[in-house]
Amino acid sequence: MFVNSELYLGSYTPVGDIIVLALCIVMGILIKQTHIGKEKTSFSIIMHILIFGFLAASANIYFQTGLLKDDLNIPFIYGMRLIHHVIFIFIMIFYIRYIKGSLWLPLRNKKINRIVIFTSAVIAVLFDIAASYFKFGFYITKDHRFSAGFDIFEMLYMLFMINIVYMLIKFRKRLLTKVFMGLMSVLVMSNLLLCIQGLKRQVSYTSICCFLPIISIIFLFHSNPFNIDTGAVSGEYFADEIRENLSKGKEMIIMCCHMPGFSSKITKSADLRTEFYEFFRINVKKAILYSFPNDSFVMTIVKQKNTEYDRIVAKMLDDFKKSHTKFNIDYKIVIMESSDSVINVSDYHNIIDYTDMKMPFNTVVRVTPDDIKDYYDKHYILSELEDIAEKKDLFDHRVLVYCQPVYNLNTGQYDTAEALMRLKLDKTGMVFPDQFIPLAEQFNLIHNLSMIILNKTCFAMKGFLNEGYIVKRISVNFSAIDLRYDSFCDEVKGIIESNGIEYGKIAVEITESRSDADFNLMKQRVIQLQGLGIKFYLDDFGTGYSNFERIMEIPFDIIKFDRSLLIESLKNASSQYMVKTFANMFHDLKYSILFEGVENEYDEDRCKLMMAQYLQGYKYSKPIPIEELRKFLLHV
Repeated sequence: MFVNSELYLGSYTPVGDIIVLALCIVMGILIKQTHIGKEKTSFSIIMHILIFGFLAASANIYFQTGLLKDDLNIPFIYGMRLIHHVIFIFIMIFYIRYIKGSLWLPLRNKKINRIVIFTSAVIAVLFDIAASYFKFGFYITKDHRFSAGFDIFEMLYMLFMINIVYMLIKFRKRLLTKVFMGLMSVLVMSNLLLCIQGLKRQVSYTSICCFLPIISIIFLFHSNPFNIDTGAVSGEYFADEIRENLSKGKEMIIMCCHMPGFSSKITKSADLRTEFYEFFRINVKKAILYSFPNDSFVMTIVKQKNTEYDRIVAKMLDDFKKSHTKFNIDYKIVIMESSDSVINVSDYHNIIDYTDMKMPFNTVVRVTPDDIKDYYDKHYILSELEDIAEKKDLFDHRVLVYCQPVYNLNTGQYDTAEALMRLKLDKTGMVFPDQFIPLAEQFNLIHNLSMIILNKTCFAMKGFLNEGYIVKRISVNFSAIDLRYDSFCDEVKGIIESNGIEYGKIAVEITESRSDADFNLMKQRVIQLQGLGIKFYLDDFGTGYSNFERIMEIPFDIIKFDRSLLIESLKNASSQYMVKTFANMFHDLKYSILFEGVENEYDEDRCKLMMAQYLQGYKYSKPIPIEELRKFLLHV
């Protein structure tokens, strides 16, 4: 069929191609500036597609408008048409390559597909040139009439579409359902528009119809509100959903799964991704999945009437564990329900995090009302610790000094003691160290507490001495965190001096550290403060980590044997010999030895056989307020 260029005038307008030009520029700038591309490869493919899309639309404008001129530049028109079609072939090749990457096609299939695509493209270009030359394809006559003839590129485009649809359908389980439906919908729509354009004898919107699938992968794979690998929505929307459902009186089940390294593994394993999608296809119908940092995923389920959610959750956990055996990724699962006892919406995620922090891996924990209460107690304690640290009051009334008297076997007297820390808060009353020390260390609030205890201990020591009591020294515990402060030695020195007591009346208890940096700091601090007369205790010897070489490097004064060694010595003769050998060695090296955890006469007798000089434990006294130490001290 021959067409006169004048008759062709009404069938083309450059609007569609101009829109494609604008989209390529705008989307290219946005992607480049915001680094939407998650991986270098995918980012490169998208940028190549946009560049080729710009060139294809430009070539089509030159080609189509060239046909409308009175003085036709026939070689130019042939060239622009061929460039337009060849570039669109490359766009389709890049599109297929991108889809293949998302579908995790086997390497063998990738190679075959690549060979077929490039061979088809080369054949199509050669065939089109031959078709124009032999006048059975597109060609222009001398009287400015042209014939569309047989168009190999239309057939190639159809083959590309069939290839894409085939891949999407065959490997649909390797894509999130919402992504699969989005890609298929856009492909159907773009091809439908091409068909309508053909029926209307229009050629204005070819470029934009072919560009719609490109927009779909940019939007779905890069600009979507959910993670393309997991389908999880950003955690920033979690609180909004909770708030909205609770305001409507809807009860919810909230399930959190923490799997370290999962996000990295799912991007590298097609099998893991397929298993993950299959799990959600079977188990999750109307739930929403949220992603949080550190590979935590939270799923919310709004409760409906007449639904057995216990059975649903049990089946979900069972299926999860079956999948877990295939991939063996460590996990923690926390399950909780909406509750009136949760004060703030943000506390739901905080309670889950708090529960996760306490539980071991590969376990499932259901949050109970007691857990919620425990969280709020810890939250309150933390807020009080922060307030104590902010006020920096060395006599803060909330920090109490308790102590445990130490029995001196050489003198038969209680002339030393260990200072211990307690908190007394308005809402919780007495708070013991195991409840607040881990929090204080985790949030770097321990140092101020240590200095308060040191100050109050020095103040009490000053009072005992003024009243005529005999006190050799009282030891104060410090953590590795305390030793990291450059001001540590000056602070300790300043507090002791301000209370007007001798340096030797205070001892410092520290636990050996595994860290080389902490060890070197510890060594510096010990040497610096020992020069003033302050004694140093190595606390908790026998628990976990003990490096004799390092112990020898630091000139401790007293080695505190943990109760675990005392218990070990009771097991058999070999164990007793081992502990006794340790004690003899330290004794021969001129260290004093203190045994902790002495609870009865039998413990005491065994400690005496193992070179003990000091004994501490419930046999002599439980921890008491430091003011009550007077009951144990001798008066001059």
